[in-house]
Amino acid sequence: MELEWEDHVGIKQIATAVGLVFAVTLAIIVGKQMTAEAMAVVIGVVCGVAAGIPTSVLLLVALSRRDSLRSREEAAARQAPAGYPPVVVIQGGAQQPQLPAMQGGYWPAPNAAPLVSRQFHVVGGDELLVDDNRYQ
Repeated sequence: MELEWEDHVGIKQIATAVGLVFAVTLAIIVGKQMTAEAMAVVIGVVCGVAAGIPTSVLLLVALSRRDSLRSREEAAARQAPAGYPPVVVIQGGAQQPQLPAMQGGYWPAPNAAPLVSRQFHVVGGDELLVDDNRYQ
């Protein structure tokens, strides 16, 4: 039983190797033509991106765990048998005193006090005044 070359190496591995060789060659050519300041900027950007990778991975792990826990809880809630609703006991204190005038659950009607005429003093708008200092 002889193993052939095709069995061990797939097209994806070959494409990855060619892409990696191309990227490294391009980086070397561009790196030799860059100034020291430009190289420092590129290295800073690469290090910044590399520093963010662990945080992103931790965030991804935490969110996936939360989602899996939530889906398990929802599945358990769906499988729970439908029984009686939960019993809620509210212990009240002393009964609220009612006003003696309150009958039948309604507040008493307000007293019909005599209407008092009111006087208003408007600042400005003197051209609107007609006789006896009244407005139109």
